[in-house]
Amino acid sequence: MATVLMSTKQLGYIRVLASKGGFNFDELLMGVASMVQASALIEQLKARTAQIAAPAATPELVAEGIYRRSSDASMFRVQTAQDSGRRYAKTLLAAGGWDYERGAIYTLAASERLTLAQIQAWGLDTGVCAVCSRLLSTADSVAAGIGPVCARRYS
Repeated sequence: MATVLMSTKQLGYIRVLASKGGFNFDELLMGVASMVQASALIEQLKARTAQIAAPAATPELVAEGIYRRSSDASMFRVQTAQDSGRRYAKTLLAAGGWDYERGAIYTLAASERLTLAQIQAWGLDTGVCAVCSRLLSTADSVAAGIGPVCARRYS
């Protein structure tokens, strides 16, 4: 019965695993020619690279609230998804409203969370409620820098 040579896909995968594990690709291939030998080598490399790779630390997610990222002064609202229970961040759009920004939750620090006083100051400067992103329209809301519903919800 004829020996089936390793495939180009196996060869490419061995190259990737060798690179991840810091192994010498040429040395790994010595004596490996068949598809069966390549499969065995792949399994060995997967096991060895799994041992080498340290588990990624799960980042600490910030609490729900309004944040101003210090690196670029962008405003974010952090909230929890109702269906999955996962926290995520939305960025404040220039035209008003909030839009989901992928990965933004991982760029925020707890120290960047705005206090009610900071939210009110931002509202006084911009005329926009930082909690709901609506234009402050009543005299009381404009004077407070935040709408009454948002003030109760955020405090």
